[in-house]
Amino acid sequence: MTAKELLEQAEQMRRSNRFGEAINTYRAAAAAPDATDDIIKKSLASVELIQEINDFVNVDLMNP
Repeated sequence: MTAKELLEQAEQMRRSNRFGEAINTYRAAAAAPDATDDIIKKSLASVELIQEINDFVNVDLMNP
């Protein structure tokens, strides 16, 4: 698969809440031999965003 196809596949996975698979696919898109700077930036930024979302904890909701 091309980097662009991997990026599109990762975005579909993210929209389907398949975050683990999306992260792996984003990383594959960034590491693909034909990855452009734009694809690398989008992929790595998306990985970072997913990780931030997954790490979010609202302590006010956990301690009523």
